Amino acid sequence: VHATIPIGPRAAAVAIFIVPLSSPSPHQRPLLYSTLTLEESKKTTSESAARTDYLSRHFPTYNTSNKYNMKLLRSTFLAFCVATSASAFAPQTTSKQASAARRSFSTTRLPAFLHDQPNIPTDDEIRKQEMFIQVMREVNTAKEYLNWLVEESGASAEDEGEGGKTLGDVIADTAAGGEVELFGGGGDAPPASEKKETVYQPAMRSDLGSTVLLTGTVDATILNILNNNFWGQDSVPNFEFTTIKALVDNVPAAKKKAISREARYGGLLDKLSIEEASGTLPSTEELAGVSSWIVQLSSEEAGATLPKIADLAKGSADLNNIVVLVTSASGEVEGWDAVEAASLGGDAFKCTLLSVGEIYDGGKEGGFYHVGPVGEESPMVTPESPPKLTRKKAYQLAAHALALDCTVGKALTAYEYPLSAMQAVATPYLEGELAIRDDDGEEVVDEMKDVKMEGRVIQAVREAGFTQVMELDVLVGKGLEAYKEYIANPPVPRETSWSEKKTARDEEDKRILALLEAETAKSEAKKKAEAEEARRIEVEGIANEWAIKEYTLRMLGGDLDDSVSEKDFVISSREEALAEAERTYERIRSDEYIKEKKKEEKAKAGSENKLFWDGMPPTLRKKREVMVEKVKRQYMDLLSEEDLERIILSE
Repeated sequence: VHATIPIGPRAAAVAIFIVPLSSPSPHQRPLLYSTLTLEESKKTTSESAARTDYLSRHFPTYNTSNKYNMKLLRSTFLAFCVATSASAFAPQTTSKQASAARRSFSTTRLPAFLHDQPNIPTDDEIRKQEMFIQVMREVNTAKEYLNWLVEESGASAEDEGEGGKTLGDVIADTAAGGEVELFGGGGDAPPASEKKETVYQPAMRSDLGSTVLLTGTVDATILNILNNNFWGQDSVPNFEFTTIKALVDNVPAAKKKAISREARYGGLLDKLSIEEASGTLPSTEELAGVSSWIVQLSSEEAGATLPKIADLAKGSADLNNIVVLVTSASGEVEGWDAVEAASLGGDAFKCTLLSVGEIYDGGKEGGFYHVGPVGEESPMVTPESPPKLTRKKAYQLAAHALALDCTVGKALTAYEYPLSAMQAVATPYLEGELAIRDDDGEEVVDEMKDVKMEGRVIQAVREAGFTQVMELDVLVGKGLEAYKEYIANPPVPRETSWSEKKTARDEEDKRILALLEAETAKSEAKKKAEAEEARRIEVEGIANEWAIKEYTLRMLGGDLDDSVSEKDFVISSREEALAEAERTYERIRSDEYIKEKKKEEKAKAGSENKLFWDGMPPTLRKKREVMVEKVKRQYMDLLSEEDLERIILSE
């Protein structure tokens, strides 16, 4: 990314992750650049010159005219956007600093120099960096999965003979040839005749026909997708409808809602026919000539209406496809089995159910959502967090489900993930070294793993430039189970020109990942050396304590001559003491010892005022039993049982 950095106190809360692009140097580690306030930039001339000289020598892309040519890692940028707390490189800005920055905002453009960074990263920073690297690996695995899907589909650029053209290349070539109108479409040519080749081609339905019927909705989003003729919108190859018919209760209100700028410029008004409905469902006459039907129902209506829809569809000679969108639904949809039975497995007509919860206006484009079979259990759907979806995404999924072959005969549910899922997706799978363990040391299952895996696939799909139709095909047609199977049993890669082709950005990502891994390995080596030194010091301390204690015991037992000093004994028994210390160290670090101590602590909890308790150490029990007998013999006639217990506890 080529970027000019605008400097000002308001931008002081923004951080950019940059790595050196020059040849290897001692300073090649992740660096944190951030903007400077006007006051911070008032350095001496010599200091500014020194920093400029440093950057010029170590970063050939540095330009003294306050501009920089920088490489920004895609996945890093995404990590900043999704969850700042999951990145080891997030700036820490207090509310007081942010308030002062807002008051002193300046639009002055100043050079951004290197902040003083600590030479040794903290353990927390190292862990965050390791987690970030692991997330990148998981995303790369999802990208490899997509590459495999491309190879298996047999629709790679090499097979198509297009020389590896992407969707953007094809659209640019088409526009240059004068085949694209100002606001979209392709002149008189139908959309299916336009070239829209990409490396992934989902299986599309071939019997949609020329007339589609809408009942229950005339939302502008679904109308524009069905029109399939607007610039900037993902084209659906098999949408060649010449008539879009809508049956509504209030025709003037529906026309007002449906007619928009996109409708005028995209040619929708030439296809759209809005008519007054004769009832809740269309009559046999109104269904005549309709080859595809999209109907919207509420969950309260579904039980009584779906069997009627099944009868209408079964009795129509022209109808080939039905998509039913049920809103405010949670779990199984009553009455859908009647539609499935009437379809005769797709022989009579093809049916698809899309069940969504509450639909609401607004929301951001894209977003993180789930789509899968109805009835799936998910930790994200609870009575406290019912399913919901934006209106725009619900209609996009309904329209695209009509286009895809993989949705035939499927009952699907869709909902957007809450903020907690977004935070979970920014962390790696909690397994192996990153796993959370219980008191017995057993690995706790990561309940959010499926959510994270779906997030990795969605991120990979979007970074690969797949359209929304392709995205839905990957999520529904292949599904999460196919991705799990790919990870469990990776296929032998097949060499193709498309799989071998690597862009400069991908190579740069790989180089940056290598730098991060090298830095992590260096930090791990240092931590290991420090741990070994700490272990050596502790073992020597244990050995010294053992030797001193053993000297005292042997002197009392008469095993040593009186002329042997403690110092001489410690020196002479050095090897024996170290061997005993090693055994002691391993024992107190063992899982069995740790579990035993935890049990003792748990048993001791609440026993501060008790003379004896279950699970107390045998040595302590024996000692107190002796003390009780001794006190009883001396004070039996003078003290009560309570007084005796209080005296012993005070000891």
